[in-house]
Amino acid sequence: MEKILVIGGVAAGATAAAKLRRLSGDVEITVLEAGPDISFANCGLPYYIGRDIENRSSLILQSPVSFKEQYNVNVFTNTKAIKIDREQKLVYTE
Repeated sequence: MEKILVIGGVAAGATAAAKLRRLSGDVEITVLEAGPDISFANCGLPYYIGRDIENRSSLILQSPVSFKEQYNVNVFTNTKAIKIDREQKLVYTE
């Protein structure tokens, strides 16, 4: 089975993983995200800081669990990619 790793799971990374799933149902897709959330609406952050949006959780569009259920994509949050070895096909994390 082909494996695809997406590094970064906020807006673009989550969108890329979802699109990959729609294009190919038979690959294993994994997302690594350094922060605690995926599919986070960064564009709404000024509204949260300005207190137009009261709860930060309102900016979270998907949780890792709901993303897995909806798209069959493995998600690892709080996992920072620190080195990529393309020849060995390894990603080192912390």
